[in-house]
Amino acid sequence: MNTVRKILLGVVLAGGLCLAGSVQRVPAQNPNAQDPAKPASQPPSAIQSAKQADSSSDQPMSLAEAARLARANKPSAEKAARKYDDDNFPRSTPLLQKKSSEGAAVNASVQGLPGEETKGKLVLLDFWASWCGPCRAGVPNVQRLNSIYSSEDFMVISVSEDEDEATWRNYVSSHQMTWTQRFDADDSLSHRFQVAALPTYILLDRDGNEIHRWVGEDPDRSILERIGPEIKRRLQARD
Repeated sequence: MNTVRKILLGVVLAGGLCLAGSVQRVPAQNPNAQDPAKPASQPPSAIQSAKQADSSSDQPMSLAEAARLARANKPSAEKAARKYDDDNFPRSTPLLQKKSSEGAAVNASVQGLPGEETKGKLVLLDFWASWCGPCRAGVPNVQRLNSIYSSEDFMVISVSEDEDEATWRNYVSSHQMTWTQRFDADDSLSHRFQVAALPTYILLDRDGNEIHRWVGEDPDRSILERIGPEIKRRLQARD
C-alpha cells in the first residue's frame, strides 16, 4: 500500500513539473482585428484621400495644365480697346508686291509723275498706302507740311501703293488729301525709286534727281520736324 501511494505521488509531481516547465502558445494576433481597448477608427475623409493621392503623385504638372489652371482662375474682364497712333504703330511697313490686274482700266495720267507740274520745283514724293499703319498716322503731318511749304518752288506728290483704286480714292477723299495724288497701279514708281518700305519720303531737286530719303515714321519726331528744315534750306538756297 505504501508502495502504490509513492507511485501515485511521483506521477502527480512529474505532471506538475511538466506544467511548470511548459510554454503556453499564444494565438497569433490578426493585424486587422480591432483592439477592444481602442476606439474604432473612422474611414478617411474625401479631402484626406485627395491630399494623400496628390502627395503620392510624383508627376510634375505640365505647362499646358498650368496654363489651363491659370486661365480658369483668372477673373474675366473686358478687353480695353487698343488705340493706334504714332507710338504703337511699327516704324515702317514692308512694301508688298501688288497682284497684277490684267485689263484694269487705269488712266495713264495717274501712272507717272506730272512732268509739267514738277518742272523746276523741289518735289517731295510720299510713298504710302491706306493699309499701312505708319502711313495713316503720318497723313496729318504731310498735310501740314504741304500747307506750310507749297509754292511755285515746291510741291508734295503722294504716291499710293494700294491694291484697289476705289479704296485709294475713298481714303483720299475722306481724309481731305487735297494735294497732288498718284495711284501706282503697276508699281512702276516704287520700282523706279527702289521703294522697299512704307512710308518712304524722297526729296527731288529741280532736275528730278533724288537728294534725300526718309524711311518710316519716327515716334519722337514728326516728318514736319524731320523733313521741313531740309526743304526750307533747299528753297532758301534755290537748289
